Amino acid sequence: MNEDVPINLDEERSPWLKLARDAYESSTSYLDANYRRQWDRNISLFQSKHPSGSKYHGSQYQHRSRLFRPKTRSSIRTNEAAVTAAFFATEDVVSVYPQNDSDEEQRASASILKHLLQYRLTKTIPWFQTLVAAYQEALVFGTVVSHQYWEYKEEKIKTRETVLDEAGNPVLDEEGNELEDVVEEKRIVKDCPYIRLIAAENFRIDPAADWLDPIGTSPFVIEIIPMYLQDVMERMRNIDPKTGEPKWKRLKLGELLESSKRTEFDSTRQTRQGKRQDPLTDRQESISEYQTIFVHKNIVRKNGEDWIYYTAGTQHLLTDPKPLREAYPHLREGERPYVMGGTVIEAHRTYPTSLIELTQDLQTAANDIANQRTDNVQLVLNKRYHIRRSANIDIHALKRSVPGGSVMMDDPHSDVAVIATPDVTASAYEEQDRLNVDFDDIAGNFSQGSVQSNRMMNETVGGMEMLSSNANSMIEYMIRTFAETWIEPVIMQLIRLEQYYETDEVVLQVATNRAEQENKEEPGFYQRFTGPETDNLLRHEMTVGVNVGTGATDPVKKIERLLLGIRTMGEINPDLINFLNQGEITKEVFGALGYKDGKRFVAEEEQPRIDMLVGQIEELSGAVQQLMDQGAAKQIDAEARVLSAQIKGQSEVQAAKEKAMGDITSTQISTDARERGDIMKQQVGIIEARIKAEKNDIARGELILQKEALVHKMLLEEDAAIGVAPGNDEGKQMSDVLMNDKYGNIPGAEG
Repeated sequence: MNEDVPINLDEERSPWLKLARDAYESSTSYLDANYRRQWDRNISLFQSKHPSGSKYHGSQYQHRSRLFRPKTRSSIRTNEAAVTAAFFATEDVVSVYPQNDSDEEQRASASILKHLLQYRLTKTIPWFQTLVAAYQEALVFGTVVSHQYWEYKEEKIKTRETVLDEAGNPVLDEEGNELEDVVEEKRIVKDCPYIRLIAAENFRIDPAADWLDPIGTSPFVIEIIPMYLQDVMERMRNIDPKTGEPKWKRLKLGELLESSKRTEFDSTRQTRQGKRQDPLTDRQESISEYQTIFVHKNIVRKNGEDWIYYTAGTQHLLTDPKPLREAYPHLREGERPYVMGGTVIEAHRTYPTSLIELTQDLQTAANDIANQRTDNVQLVLNKRYHIRRSANIDIHALKRSVPGGSVMMDDPHSDVAVIATPDVTASAYEEQDRLNVDFDDIAGNFSQGSVQSNRMMNETVGGMEMLSSNANSMIEYMIRTFAETWIEPVIMQLIRLEQYYETDEVVLQVATNRAEQENKEEPGFYQRFTGPETDNLLRHEMTVGVNVGTGATDPVKKIERLLLGIRTMGEINPDLINFLNQGEITKEVFGALGYKDGKRFVAEEEQPRIDMLVGQIEELSGAVQQLMDQGAAKQIDAEARVLSAQIKGQSEVQAAKEKAMGDITSTQISTDARERGDIMKQQVGIIEARIKAEKNDIARGELILQKEALVHKMLLEEDAAIGVAPGNDEGKQMSDVLMNDKYGNIPGAEG
C-alpha cells in the first residue's frame, strides 16, 4: 500500500472510506432508478401476488375478483424440475480434464481433483439446494451472484494433563496429590470450501461494466453483508496471529448502530418477505447483541491493482486495505472471488432481462381475463338489482339471496328491477387459451393448456412431440446458458480453492482411492503422486466440463440419442464397440431412468475373451518350449512332431506356430461374426416392428433402407462365420438370400 495515503479510522475524509462511500451511493442510485421497481415486481409475480401499484390494490376492486393465476410460478417450477433432471441424473457432478492429456502427472491430477470436487459437492457443500436456488434467482432477477471462498476456523481447547518427571512417574505436591498442568490445544472446526449466494439487493457493481464480464471489469465490487452485532464484536476481539493486532478495528457500539441505520431499509428485501416484517431490520430485540449490522465488503481497483477492505456501512473503516491477491492467492490475475451468471443472453446489458420480465404482460392479461370472467359468472348466479330510492325494502335480505327466502317490499314491480347479465361467451375462454399458448411459448413450458389449445396436433404422437420439442429446446437453451455463465466459472474457482487449500488427509485419500477404482489402475498407482508432492501435483491447469448437454431434460430422448450414437459407431466400425466405456454408459442410462448409479444392477466386467485367448496361446507356447528344452523323447504324437520340426529347422517350427495362431484367430473371428449376426437379427426385428407402426411414408422408406443394409451386412457376417470370403463365388449372393430368406419380404420389392 502506498505509504503517503494515510488511513485514519477517526478521520471521516479518509480517501479509502470516501472511495467506498462514493461507489456505494452512485451504484445504489443507479440501481434504484433503473432496476429496483422491476425487481420488486418480479418478486411479487414469482410469489403469485399482484405487484405494487396494481389496480387490484385500489378501493374500486375491493369487492371484485382479485385472483392471481400462478402461470409465472408454474413456469419457474417447470424450469427448476428441468435443471434438476439435467444436473442430478447421475452421481457425477462435473468432469475435470487435463490441458495436456499426454502428461501422466496431469491426468492423475485431473482424476484426483474430480473426486475431490465430487466429495466436497456431495458432503460439505449443499450443491443441490445451491444450484436450484441459483437457477431460481437467475430466472427471477435475470442474474445470480455467488461468492466462492475457503472457510477455516479453529478453536482452542484447554485440557488438564498430569505432570511427569524424567522417569515418567507422576509428580506429587506437598500433600501427595498429582500435579496437573493446563495444556491448550487447537481443534479445527471448519476447513472446507463454500459457495454463498448473494441476494441481488446486497451486491453493487459499476453499471458501465462490460456485459461479458461485469465483475471482472467493474472498478469496484461491494457486497453488503448482514451480520449479528455479537459476530461483529467477536471479529473485533479476535487477534490476527500474523500481526498481533485485532482482525477488525474496534468501534464503539453507538458507531456500529448508527452506521447500520443508514443502510438498513431495502424495498427489494421487504418485497421478498411479502410485505411482512423484515427479519433483518424490523425486529425489536431486547438483547442488543442480536441486532443486525450491515457490513460492506469493498473490492476497489486503484493504480491497476485490486484492494480489499471492510467498512461498517459507509461511515467507518473496519480493516486496513490490503491487496486482493493476499486475501485470495488462488485467483488468477484480474479475477475476483465472485461469479455473476444468468439464463438469458442480452448483448450490451449488465443486468439482462429475466424470464419473469419477459412474461409479465401475458401474466397480467391472463389475470384480467380470469377475474372478469369470474365477476361475470358471479353476476349470472347472483343478479344485480336496481332499487328505487326511499323504497321500503328489506335490503339485507335481498343481498343475502338465500334460497327459499323472502324479501319484504311495498311494490315488487316498481321498487326493484332485476338486471339480467348474459353468461360468459366462448370468446373469453378462447382468449384465455391463446394467452396460455403465448405464455408457454415464450417461457418454454409444455403444459396441458398448450395441448388443449392445439387439438389437431395432440391427436397424434408426432404432434405431441412437436409441441414438446420447442419447449424442451427453450429450457435447454436457458440451462446451457446458466451452465456456461455461472456453473463452470464457479466450479473452476472451486478447483483452484482445492488446489491451494486442501490439506485434509482423509479427503485426499478418499479421492485417490476413488480415482484408482474409476480408472482401474493397479493399487498404489496414484499413491506415488501424493505425499509431500501433493501440492505441486494438484496445481496443474485444468479444464472443467459440466455433465449436461442437449436433450438432458427428456430422459427418453437422452437414452435414445445415446443408443443412436452407439449404433452409429457400430455401423461405421464394429470394432469401436469394444472400446466403449461400459461403466459410463451404464451410469448415463440408469441415471436417465432416475438412479444416480447403476453399479448395483451390473456385475463386474469380465476380462475380454481376446485376453483369455492370448493367455492360452502364451501358456501353450511356454509348454512347448519347456518340452523342447527338456528333450523328452517319449511324448504324445504332437510333441514328437514338434521336436522333429525343431530338428529339421527353425523355419518350419516358426511356420507351424504361425499356422496355429492363424487357426485360433480365424476361430475367434468366426465366433465374433456369429455374435454380431445375432445382434443384427435383433436389430432387424426392431426395425420391422417400427416399419409396421410407422405411418409416415418417408420415414417408412428410410427404415426399409436401414433394414436392407442390415440384412446385407448380416449376410457378410454369416459368410465370415462359415469361413467363406465375401468375394467367393461359392458363398451366398445377396439376391439369392433376399429371395429365399425370411427377411426377403420387403414391401415394394420386386422378384
